[in-house]
Amino acid sequence: MPTERKDRARPIFKSLALSIATLLVCGVIYEQIGEHRDRTRYQRIGTAIDIGGRSLNLFCSGEGSPTVILDSAGHTAGYSWMTVQPEIAKFTRACWYDRAGYGWSDPGPSPRTFAAIARDLHALAGSAHLTPPYVLVGATAGAFHVRVYNALYPDEVAGAVLIQASDPSIFPYEPPFMKGALANLPRPVKAAGCKVLAPALLHVGLVRLLGNPGAGRPFGMEWFPREQRQELLFLSNNPSTARTGGEGCWFDESMDEVRNAGNFGSRPMVVLVSSHPFRSPDPRFAEATQRLNDYWFHQLQPHLAALSTRGELVVGEDAEEPASIVSAVNRVVGEVRAGTR
Repeated sequence: MPTERKDRARPIFKSLALSIATLLVCGVIYEQIGEHRDRTRYQRIGTAIDIGGRSLNLFCSGEGSPTVILDSAGHTAGYSWMTVQPEIAKFTRACWYDRAGYGWSDPGPSPRTFAAIARDLHALAGSAHLTPPYVLVGATAGAFHVRVYNALYPDEVAGAVLIQASDPSIFPYEPPFMKGALANLPRPVKAAGCKVLAPALLHVGLVRLLGNPGAGRPFGMEWFPREQRQELLFLSNNPSTARTGGEGCWFDESMDEVRNAGNFGSRPMVVLVSSHPFRSPDPRFAEATQRLNDYWFHQLQPHLAALSTRGELVVGEDAEEPASIVSAVNRVVGEVRAGTR
């Protein structure tokens, strides 16, 4: 009887294996077709700059010194600066770029920590013959990149603007509803998911089929009309961006790099933060959210401004708006020029 059951089960297993293999092949083909369409969906804005076997996309305009380099927020392509960069270009050279895996830039090798992102930018600026020192502008996670870049290449930083920036010290104050799905997983589990599971799902088209879940909303979406919002969303959240998991997969390592990044000395810096407090989606978290707001406004943001002896904290309803960002950059550029003279 056991032999007969095995004989009956064998064709079922073969059929199941054949079905799975067929689905996998179809998934791979589906992903390849999708990637080809992705590359031609929108016309490139910028230039592909080789940084050693792969390229990053860079767009610059304007004349003058210092050069301003705009580093976009987490899960956001450089295209997000298209409303800000032209205004800065009216008074100095201004550039935005796509980090590895975003926009029109090639994916980068793992691990994609903030230090790896900073080294990419250093190589990009050198290959593009941008003249240091630069004024670096970073929004949300981009502010982390600016701090780490300053730690690695302090002689290349003339000043900085940090927009809605945070710090590793914030994590004990975050209510549970603000923590991501990866937050409480052990490092080995996260590493296995990032190195094995995520690439496998991407390769067979499941990330594309599911719409790249967890990619997040790009920073600056509200600055654009509807059609440009769709372009920013695609350039920031298409499946190819899943090849670069720095913000999630290597988050703990990146936070260690920020903790060790040091300060900006006496270089001019403006810290922009919205005056709108965090709001709790549930009454259960109201008290925890209030503690977060107290720490965010009264301790964290002053601490960030104090990273430079010439740091200025600007809190306002429109602090995240393009006009405020351009104004802050203009002040820092003016201080750098005055110091140079």
